[in-house]
Amino acid sequence: MKQEEKIEYAVHFLQARIQREFPLPFSVSFEGDQFLFRLRSGKRECCARLKQSREVLECIVSGTKEEKDAQVDRLFKILRAAVRAQESTALSEESSYEKVKNDLILRPLHYPAVKEELTDVPHIRFGDVALVLYAVMAHAQGDYFTAKMHRSQMQGWQRGETKVLWEALVNTSFLYPPRLYSMEDLLAWDKKRYQDGAFMTREGSGKIQKEVRGYLLTNTLEINGAVAVFYPGVARKIAKEFGEDFYIAFTSIHEAQIHACSAVRPDVVESSLRDTNRQCNRKEEVLTNSVYRYCLERDRFEILRDGSFEEV
Repeated sequence: MKQEEKIEYAVHFLQARIQREFPLPFSVSFEGDQFLFRLRSGKRECCARLKQSREVLECIVSGTKEEKDAQVDRLFKILRAAVRAQESTALSEESSYEKVKNDLILRPLHYPAVKEELTDVPHIRFGDVALVLYAVMAHAQGDYFTAKMHRSQMQGWQRGETKVLWEALVNTSFLYPPRLYSMEDLLAWDKKRYQDGAFMTREGSGKIQKEVRGYLLTNTLEINGAVAVFYPGVARKIAKEFGEDFYIAFTSIHEAQIHACSAVRPDVVESSLRDTNRQCNRKEEVLTNSVYRYCLERDRFEILRDGSFEEV
């Protein structure tokens, strides 16, 4: 069976099981190399991606009935948790801020691609990058299930949008702390890598060295980790450790490459970034083709446009 045939079979299998056995009409698709489950209700949308999609695909195509049933049971647990959270908190227009505030996060999206969808969605824009307000519905085995928030759902919160966005950014940094890895870190065993990636604590001071040409910045979940550079204090900490400004290449929505400005030219970073987006990323994972710079003296982000940096 060809890969396309396997995917088609698995999507139909899961869709049929959901329609037959699950009380809500989640739709199933396979985008890039992952299963995607969507539940839409008016402007509201919940999405869940399965990081273990390859394993699920092979199981559904070649597994025993017991193995297939186990995968379906696991999926239904994720969807049930999301539905419970939906009914009680974020997706209800009667929800209170106190109930939902600890579930609010910001996710990075490519603004030019989604700007029409954001007319009623709170977000912070940094040039091509939009940090968009979502609520986490459920966690499951390294994945999370989120819902995009709309202003209509915030009418009863009695809290300004700017304050909500700032508090959501802080909450994101607590839920999914930043991790910064050198190439040596990336090649290490997972446990050591996780420990070595912590840098915002006192124990992590001195980890960042100007002589290391590049680092990879993400979060502990390694999902939507590009937001980490915007966490409070993160960019300033990195620049102080470098002792200078640094370039940011958002190589996907999940991470960013960090380079001390003295280590490499910005046009080289830009060329590498464009190659990465063109050759390695699915369309929905591209964040921007533009190189950013953090300026320590002015404590601000800048974007490379036509050969020079301008404030965003």
